[in-house]
Amino acid sequence: MAVVTPMLFIAGSLQDQPVINLETFRNAVVFVASIVPQGLMLSAILALTIGAISISRFQTLVQRVNAVESMANVTTLCFDKTGTLTKNKLSVSEILPLSPMPKAEIDRRLRLYTANLSHLNRTAAAVAQHLNGDVPMLPEMVKTREVPFTSTRKWGALVFANETLIMGAPERVLRLRDAEAQQQATTLAAQGMRVLALARMTTTLTDGHLTDDREPLALIVLSDEMRSDIQETLNDFRKEGVALKVISGDNLETVREIAREAGMTIRKAFTGDQLEAMTDAELDAAVIEGDVFARIEPDTKKKLIIALKRQGEYVAMVGDGVNDVPALKEAHLAIAMNDGAQISKDIADIVLLNNAMTTLPRAFHEGRIITQTIFATSRIFLVKNFYSILFFVFVGFMGMPFPINPIQISWVTFGVINLPAGLIAFRLIHPVYMKLFRRDVMDYVVTVGFIGSVAMAVVYAFIYLNSNRDLMEARSTMMLFLTLYGTIVVWNTHGVDIFAPRTMITHWRMFLLGLILATVTILVPYLFPHLLEFKAPTAWEWGFVLLIFIISLVLIRWGMQTRALVSRLWKLTSP
Repeated sequence: MAVVTPMLFIAGSLQDQPVINLETFRNAVVFVASIVPQGLMLSAILALTIGAISISRFQTLVQRVNAVESMANVTTLCFDKTGTLTKNKLSVSEILPLSPMPKAEIDRRLRLYTANLSHLNRTAAAVAQHLNGDVPMLPEMVKTREVPFTSTRKWGALVFANETLIMGAPERVLRLRDAEAQQQATTLAAQGMRVLALARMTTTLTDGHLTDDREPLALIVLSDEMRSDIQETLNDFRKEGVALKVISGDNLETVREIAREAGMTIRKAFTGDQLEAMTDAELDAAVIEGDVFARIEPDTKKKLIIALKRQGEYVAMVGDGVNDVPALKEAHLAIAMNDGAQISKDIADIVLLNNAMTTLPRAFHEGRIITQTIFATSRIFLVKNFYSILFFVFVGFMGMPFPINPIQISWVTFGVINLPAGLIAFRLIHPVYMKLFRRDVMDYVVTVGFIGSVAMAVVYAFIYLNSNRDLMEARSTMMLFLTLYGTIVVWNTHGVDIFAPRTMITHWRMFLLGLILATVTILVPYLFPHLLEFKAPTAWEWGFVLLIFIISLVLIRWGMQTRALVSRLWKLTSP
């Protein structure tokens, strides 16, 4: 606009017109209106807004409207097992003593531990609920210090005057020489149970590190009910072509077994320690091959997301805790549970109001519908923009008057571009599936736009020079050609190919709608010629328009087939 618009005024002055005159202004308006796809912006906003409203019916709150389109691009979904595969309703199944200490004493210490915690997470709350009211407190023991549980440390501790109580992951709390207890914990984890260890120390806890004189007291075995609909949900994800990755802080055997019960096929599984020991190349391979990642710390979780992105994956991350925030921020699409930490919901693109992934496959499917809407309207509008710009340049290069007036281009755009795009945005008509924006939209735009601009230049030059340079007649003829060409673009976008008659039958509604829109767009200028500054073309002019139009269609078909062939050859020869 900045370059060409001033040139229009210069061209007008060279044609013996005043520099500032109404006709030049009108030409500039047509050029600017043709170069800016205003309708595309409106269609995209409508599609995204309607999508956000539709997705909200699935108990899914869209906090950022571009997340609607983002859902359509997701190739990998990362999530924890707790609250997704399971209901996150932990309950203590049993407490297994590891010490000669009477079980009643062990239970008292467990209750003492949970009662003195500054914050009860879900696991500690389940233990507290199991012991509530059954075990008397030890009044002589008063907490002097607390080491809170973290996903990095995998254990927490409370320091009392006479001893320190530690509870956390068995592999961190138990000693290496407690081989039998370690094996017992592994066996339980392989059955899908969540296992914690309780130990005590009589020495001082120094710098947050456990000493080797700690005494194992018990294993706490917890169970979590599997979601009844999780297998169906995971199958829906697979139908949408989304790869599933379970990333958990729990024991590897526990996570693997629960994922298997949920219907996942586990090819490979890795622990956080294994991942941290890998090179970047090994990590890149592991994130693609692995389906389960256990004992993962927050920084490692973020590294997994980064590695997936390096492999070209479009990553969605489901999280609910503060520890998930780095990974959520790194993911292309951040999804938070409604009962999760406030900070995770604040940075999330989408919030699952029902705290379940059940609705996500439907939301992802909705996102794909919206993307198809944007692809289709982009194709319709951008073709028009591309051929308009080149056509105006060609006409200017030939030194001929501006080829169309504002009311004519506005009416054609309304009839065969804005109306179909609006129907697509409101989902009243459905375009043919387009997979890739570059191939299915931009390749089409460039090919059809270039052929159209050349055809229009030929039609305009021929009619103008053979009608005693009658500008109104030449512009009127161009109006007809633009209508026919715009109809072809709409048909192609909905799977109608006039060289394949079967597509006209398969998509007969769209074929009929295109005919109606084209007929009305052409009929109105004949009925109101003064309003549209229209002069009916002669029979031979109509014949020339149809001839160039048919040649254009043949070239479009040949051009698209050639581009498809070149694309296939490129893939075959690429390393």
